Amino acid sequence: MTRLLAALLVLMLAPLPALAAQVGKLKVTVLSTMMADQGIGEWGYAALVEVDGRKILYDTGARPETVLANARDLKVDLSGIEDVVLSHHHGDHTGGFLVLRKALAAQNPKALSRVHVGEGFFAAGTQGFRPAIPKLKADVEAAGAAFVVHKGPVELLPGVWLTGPVPRETDEKNFPPGWTLAGGAEDDVPEDMAMVFDTADGVVALSGCGHAGVINIVRRARGLAAGKPLLAVIGGLHLFQNSDARLDWTGAELKAAGVRYLLLGHCTGIEATWRLRQAAGLTRKTAAYGATGATFELGQGIVARPIAG
Repeated sequence: MTRLLAALLVLMLAPLPALAAQVGKLKVTVLSTMMADQGIGEWGYAALVEVDGRKILYDTGARPETVLANARDLKVDLSGIEDVVLSHHHGDHTGGFLVLRKALAAQNPKALSRVHVGEGFFAAGTQGFRPAIPKLKADVEAAGAAFVVHKGPVELLPGVWLTGPVPRETDEKNFPPGWTLAGGAEDDVPEDMAMVFDTADGVVALSGCGHAGVINIVRRARGLAAGKPLLAVIGGLHLFQNSDARLDWTGAELKAAGVRYLLLGHCTGIEATWRLRQAAGLTRKTAAYGATGATFELGQGIVARPIAG
């Protein structure tokens, strides 16, 4: 009996195993995309992430003034944001950074001072937007911000992950055909990086263009969250040029992963969004091509804006 009591006491005093960190509150607001019923629409993408009392900017749109103007129009305060994530090097995701940094630094010197990118962001190349990258790097650093390069997944905040460069497990080719790197290698945008949010309701993935392939992104996201089902996909997926068969396959894969919400935009395409919604078994209330100001909120779902909903 004494031994039994001693064993029970040891078990009671032993530290509990650490639980994976989870996000409790999450809201994503679209600040740049094609469609607008308030603010400015453009070929670009940006979103404000509000997570457990912190703010992060994901991409910065295309035209220098778009995100700044839309934030003002939507009465969104960006001045307290110190971290910005650039999903990849293309100008429709990086074009607003310098104007934003200059405007916000006047209120907060640390605003947008840490710029997170995936390894390969500074790769040399002759096609796409790569020739502009050396100047972008110099201009960003001259503005007082510093790049943080991620070779792999990193937990930026409790339950908030950056995927790092996403492994290409499928044969998805969600980047402009014909782009090549120096030497003739196909430019598959190797640095393409998504944000992942581990919540009690499932995994949320935020993508800029999804050049790595949305299903590859989803697999990486679920892997970072111990295989939890997919709650939501937000952002651009670069599917507008894909065939109906590929879109149907993609929607079926999303359904198999458990997806409950799609708040898409930018390079996804309206027709592609509709086909994904059909294939994934969702409705207009749970899947939409959102407009500027559209939101996804944990526990609330999506608000795509009147023009998109």
